[in-house]
Amino acid sequence: MNYRDATLIDELAAQYALGTLRGPARRRFERLCEQDPSASLALRRWEDRLLDLSAQILPVHPSALVWRRIQQRLRADRRRGFRSWNVVRWAAAAGVAAFTAAILWWTMLTPVELVAKIADEQQVQLWRIESLPDRAVLRVAALPTLAQDTAHAYELWALSAQGGAPVSLGLLPQTGTGELQLNDAQQVALASAQQVAVSLEPVGGSPTGAPTGPVLFIAAVLGNG
Repeated sequence: MNYRDATLIDELAAQYALGTLRGPARRRFERLCEQDPSASLALRRWEDRLLDLSAQILPVHPSALVWRRIQQRLRADRRRGFRSWNVVRWAAAAGVAAFTAAILWWTMLTPVELVAKIADEQQVQLWRIESLPDRAVLRVAALPTLAQDTAHAYELWALSAQGGAPVSLGLLPQTGTGELQLNDAQQVALASAQQVAVSLEPVGGSPTGAPTGPVLFIAAVLGNG
């Protein structure tokens, strides 16, 4: 196996982070990470990305009715014997494998790049901003750690490295995910920016084209400079 192939290393790192790389192959990759900094870096990138994805999943507490049905099915499985229970376990394992494979397939076929991570003073991440390589569209995920403010809007700004006026990139979602379509001027501003900022604005955004409320967060633009 050619461990100098960057694509192969990235695929192995993805499978390791997802938990689908097992047995001797998993142990070999662990040894490779100890010896090769590029493999270790690839693994950290995948772990970071999957951690951000998992942070967007809100926990759901089953109702009392669901718990009763689970208990009834378990009792029925025990009465039918271990063979039935093994079928259930195999079906569950197949479902997990299909789900992780779907995540891996979608992530690897979607050539997105990380633009910025916006976090508070305690380094609690609030938004994750990604884009396609041309950065014409920003994909923004609001994490559950973000405090919602229905009386205001959070506006994203590109900060010029030369000290020019901030350029608005649009309003950030307060829940879930959203997309910001950038015009030519916004794309140029983002391409030359070293940082982005988030200001608190009236609902609908700044009425002046410049930040009118307090600047709450500033983050580095990744991949620029």
